[in-house]
Amino acid sequence: MLKKLIVFLCMVIIAIRPAVYAQEEAPPPLKAFEPFKMVFLPDINLSFSEKSDKILFNESLVIFQDVIKTLNNAVKPNFVVFGGDLTYNEDGKFTDLPMFLDTASDLDSVFYAIMGDREANLDETSSKEVFMKEFGEFDLETAEQTFWVIEPVTNVLLIGLDTSMKNDLSNDEKPGYLNLQQLFWLDTVLDNNRDKFTIITMHHSAIKTCDFDNNKWERFTLSRPSLFLELLSRYPQVKLVLSGHHYNNYAKMHNGTLFMSFSSITVYPNTYKALTIHPDRVEVDNRKISFKQIIKKAEKLLAESEYAKEYSAQKPRSVLKFHEGEGFSRKKVYSLIKEK
Repeated sequence: MLKKLIVFLCMVIIAIRPAVYAQEEAPPPLKAFEPFKMVFLPDINLSFSEKSDKILFNESLVIFQDVIKTLNNAVKPNFVVFGGDLTYNEDGKFTDLPMFLDTASDLDSVFYAIMGDREANLDETSSKEVFMKEFGEFDLETAEQTFWVIEPVTNVLLIGLDTSMKNDLSNDEKPGYLNLQQLFWLDTVLDNNRDKFTIITMHHSAIKTCDFDNNKWERFTLSRPSLFLELLSRYPQVKLVLSGHHYNNYAKMHNGTLFMSFSSITVYPNTYKALTIHPDRVEVDNRKISFKQIIKKAEKLLAESEYAKEYSAQKPRSVLKFHEGEGFSRKKVYSLIKEK
């Protein structure tokens, strides 16, 4: 009962503060910025594990190296965000993280990282802070802080949230979670930067991508997202929210904000997106990894997985189209101008 009361009071506080601001003055116009290109890469799951399910563990390193090469030679983004689950971290000790960092260091672009559920798969000797210390460019308020804000392009704010929950090597997937400390921090950051075009990155999606996300696939999404979504609705400068974890290609406009769920380069369809961001639109360059035979293997693994049977016991291959995305999720240009 007390927990519900605290959550209710927090909702009231977060709801009232921007409303009071709105009564005083309209939101300021966003500051001008030069168009830029970014790449969001979640769920690389780098691993030297010999097992395979729907994730291409054996090929994960060569796939990652291939994508790095393409980013350097063809895409040339201003920056890259690794969207959680950088490695599979099966032993809970970040054993594969040095290999990830060595490979990522070949990038010509600046890169950042957020926490995923695999970064929270920890034994008693490891912590989230160990992971964050490998990315020392963040100006964190405390040594324990695992979420961040940075200005990668002048007048553009990039926020990295931590939706992961520690699972003590149980391998039981849990839904994403945003605690009240992080929500209050986010509220303060957004309130202090109302005139900056803002992008939020998070591992778990706050938007349901299919009906199953409400029940048996709840583990792939953010738990109780209503408070987060209500907070965002008060800040029109938040134009993009990018997430992963579900391995699917999905996009939806919600209250003037474009939510995008990204697929994984190590899970079929083995695609990634380069986003060119303009003040009024997002242009999408859809790309695949270079290896046709590896993509065929990934397709077979996904179609034969338990995950595919969860999606449809009668037609497990239908999960392939779910991962590929349809309609609005496959657009090449998204308008950021809110319809009146």
